[in-house]
Amino acid sequence: MNKRLAAIACVTLALAGSLAVASSALGGSAETITVVRRQLDINPGETNPCTGASGTIVDDEQDVFHITSLSNGTLQLTGHSTVAVMFVPDDPNGVRYDGHETFAFSENGTEGAFTTTLTTTVRVKGTDGSFLTFREVAHVTVTAPGVTSTFDRPTLLCT
Repeated sequence: MNKRLAAIACVTLALAGSLAVASSALGGSAETITVVRRQLDINPGETNPCTGASGTIVDDEQDVFHITSLSNGTLQLTGHSTVAVMFVPDDPNGVRYDGHETFAFSENGTEGAFTTTLTTTVRVKGTDGSFLTFREVAHVTVTAPGVTSTFDRPTLLCT
């Protein structure tokens, strides 16, 4: 997930910067762009948090980003990912997991202040009938003077 967050940040900053320049140059009230991206991530050397088994996580994902720049300097960003997830253990006799993940974020900012919220849900089923469910909600608010408020609430359920 850290790679996904870094990619989202890079894409968002690049697109938001070009959109802000376009919006101010045009003098319009709002400019919006949408970006759709599909990718396949293969991550060897991962660990199943429920069993400790090592293996490879494969993510087949589609991301959709909406970025809106308003003439008053407000920037609104939203993103959503849907992902087919697979954990393939290094041990061929180990438990393989297949399932899905959804990831969403929203950010609003103006005049040096911003608020960001993200949610993640992963639900995969093992070949032995077990389930791994991960959920996370995180939030960051930074005021113009630089006061920061954050929380991050991840939960993991192994059944």
